[in-house]
Amino acid sequence: MIKTKLYKKGEQGIRADLQTCKPVNQDTCGFAVRQSAALKTSVSKPFRTSLPGGWKKMNDKNAGYEEKKNRYPDSADVAGGERGKAFHAALEREEALKMIINNSQVVVFLWKNEEKWPAEFVSENVVNFGYTVEDFISGRVLYGDIIYPEDLNKVGEELQKRILTGAPDFSIEYRIFSKAGKIRWVNERSFIERDQEGKVTHFQGVVLDITERKRSEEKLKKALEMQKVLTAVINNSPAVVFLWKNEKYWPATFVSDNIVQFGYTASDFISQGILYGKIIHPDDLKRVEGELERHIQKGEVSFNSEYRILTKAGDLRWVNEKTFIQRDGNGSVTCFQGIVLDITPRKKIEEALRKSLEMQKLLKTIVNKSSAVAFLWKNTENWPVEFVSENITQFGYSVEDFTSGKILYGDIIYKEDINSVFESLARAVREELDSFEMEYRILTGDRNVRWVEERTYIQRDNKNTVTHFQGIVVDVTERKEAREMLEIQRELSIALSSTWNLQAMLNLILDSCLKIREIDAGGIYLKDELLDQINLVAHRGLSSDFVEKIYAYRADSPEAKQVWTEKPVYKLSFFAEEMAGMLRKEKITAVAVIPMKHRGEVIGSLNFASHTVDRIPHNVRNFLESIALQVVNYIAPIRIEADFI
Repeated sequence: MIKTKLYKKGEQGIRADLQTCKPVNQDTCGFAVRQSAALKTSVSKPFRTSLPGGWKKMNDKNAGYEEKKNRYPDSADVAGGERGKAFHAALEREEALKMIINNSQVVVFLWKNEEKWPAEFVSENVVNFGYTVEDFISGRVLYGDIIYPEDLNKVGEELQKRILTGAPDFSIEYRIFSKAGKIRWVNERSFIERDQEGKVTHFQGVVLDITERKRSEEKLKKALEMQKVLTAVINNSPAVVFLWKNEKYWPATFVSDNIVQFGYTASDFISQGILYGKIIHPDDLKRVEGELERHIQKGEVSFNSEYRILTKAGDLRWVNEKTFIQRDGNGSVTCFQGIVLDITPRKKIEEALRKSLEMQKLLKTIVNKSSAVAFLWKNTENWPVEFVSENITQFGYSVEDFTSGKILYGDIIYKEDINSVFESLARAVREELDSFEMEYRILTGDRNVRWVEERTYIQRDNKNTVTHFQGIVVDVTERKEAREMLEIQRELSIALSSTWNLQAMLNLILDSCLKIREIDAGGIYLKDELLDQINLVAHRGLSSDFVEKIYAYRADSPEAKQVWTEKPVYKLSFFAEEMAGMLRKEKITAVAVIPMKHRGEVIGSLNFASHTVDRIPHNVRNFLESIALQVVNYIAPIRIEADFI
């Protein structure tokens, strides 16, 4: 009789182990040995079996047979019908298991505990990595040879730790080379197989390709890093970012942490404890609502608005809001994305300019659409740009211009300012400051000069080495010009107060106005009551031929009406053909004619021109009109006194 034991060994399938063989018949014992070989079992030690002719020494390599391999035995082959059925069922389960494994992404290995882990068994789906079973079983390829060199020591060390602690299994992620030389990420989970003495003999493992997961994780990591950078840039800038629902008073679902500049916290809004509409000044709220509704009805996607808000302390602040209208697939408005910038300092300057007109004329608002441009610069020569927000277009550049390396940030800084910017930033780094602020000039894409204010956060690594600068650049050109104009007015007022010489006054007025960048020529006409004519009494930047032709006009002549007007003139088209022709010949491209009135009567005019710009900007017009109101109070008394002499 043959005594046979069937059992499952680890994850490697069914093994038929021959405990004893006693002489019953030759076929039965030979079949058991053949099945042991077919099931990848190992009868490594010789055993004795009794066959007709005497006991013979056998193992799984010399157990020969004549029958066709893998045939199912009949009732005569196996002693005991029930035992045979169980054996058939085990074979069927093994074949099903093989089919499942070989059609899955999980590759099964049995490795020896030897250098570089030679494989005794590998499932056929190892072809997923380009290899064949024979590559490993033959020893041509050792498993350690396909592990990425930088990961090999890590795998070996981690495995050794598990062995020394007596752990039953081992799990790790690492890289391998496919047969084509491509790098693949895998997850290995192995069982550590020990003999009766506790010595590790084999590792039974499954290897799963996780390359796509790793790629997704890397993309997510980069996205989160960029999100972190943008959040840091925003929170270190004056621009507060909001996301509002399209509901009454616009409840906020997001607000950046730098809302603290207005005294609030982000949670004040996100918790719905404070609604955004409630902090807008009551006198401005209806206008803001009306503007928003008009832009929605027009189907617009963004717009700008300026209004007042109340800080948590109850102070009034002017803000500029850039709003983006978000719609769903049906075109219905769902929410609003907003960037709120404190423009109170600018508003104060505008108010000062308005008051300088002595309330006699409303000053047009100096438009300053200086939305903040976000940058991330490397701490290397000329500050190459890793990130810049899309509104860089306001300076005539594209994002690609900077991120491609075609333009370095240092390239656009005005050459007279580059050294001071470099030295100030170097000093901030040297003194280990966390931030840096400075005003300087840059060149736009069309080579115009703009003043900007930069507010930068200095980023350091864990060794305190400066790696990057995260900054906000705001166009402050109009603000700078407004300050300069106020200073010119102040200095002119002081100078005029110190002289009673009419010609000196006229020269002071011309010289002061020509300090404005857009103006490079001008003249002043005064009326001569005795001769009933108007005379050019002072001029700058005009050719002698031109001056000779426009030097004097009779007060009632058509020519006089073109330089002696009741209201300011800023268009070349105002002039008759003869005068227009002289202006073209003089290469004048823009003009400003501002009457000087005293007690309701026009006593003179300020006439200015430009050879470089095609129109006089609005802020310059306001400045010139303010000058006219200012200087007439000095000129008129002296002119009247001269008339009496």
